[in-house]
Amino acid sequence: MRCNFISNANKTSARSIVIEDAIRDFQSGLGPRPAFFYCSRNIAEPERSDPDAVLASIARQLSSLEPGKPLLKPTLELYLKQEAQGFASGPPQLEESCSLILQLAEQYPLTIIVVDALDECKPRSRSLLLKALKSILQDSAGLVKIFVSSRNDHDIVSRLQGYPNLSIKSNRNSDDIATFVNCETRRLIEDGDLLQYSNSREVMKALIIEKVIRDASEM
Repeated sequence: MRCNFISNANKTSARSIVIEDAIRDFQSGLGPRPAFFYCSRNIAEPERSDPDAVLASIARQLSSLEPGKPLLKPTLELYLKQEAQGFASGPPQLEESCSLILQLAEQYPLTIIVVDALDECKPRSRSLLLKALKSILQDSAGLVKIFVSSRNDHDIVSRLQGYPNLSIKSNRNSDDIATFVNCETRRLIEDGDLLQYSNSREVMKALIIEKVIRDASEM
């Protein structure tokens, strides 16, 4: 079992790299398909900050070995149980999802879970999500790796003490941030994914790079 915790500024870039690497490994047959969730405190999407929804999404992603494949036995059994009850209990609650994830982890040689922006979860209930994630790590019969990104909110930092922690601060990593933004912006333009129809590519590229670097330093 393993948990990595990344805190403070520019966590989104680090999270993207982690997920992209994991997906690339899966597509190359070198690793499992990662299960991930992007938290957000957005009133238009309240489920994005709900711990129940976070774990339910992770459990759903782990419920088949590959997209389009049949549901694994633990998920099918839970579905049939809920169906027999007329789905009276509604969507799976935190405890049900946690239990299901533990059962599903036994079906994989390695389970990778990524939770981005944990600080965006509801402050009054995110402790329940942290407790569930720690339970998955401690109680899983299979190998589980969990990657969490968050700002340095006291409750999160205190609960994740003792786990590997990488703290990223923009004022200490300004050169790395600038290099990353320059490279990624240039790549997106060359691939035709950015400024495809612009008549002022160089000017717009410079403005984009300047704004992204400035916003990163203000996180």
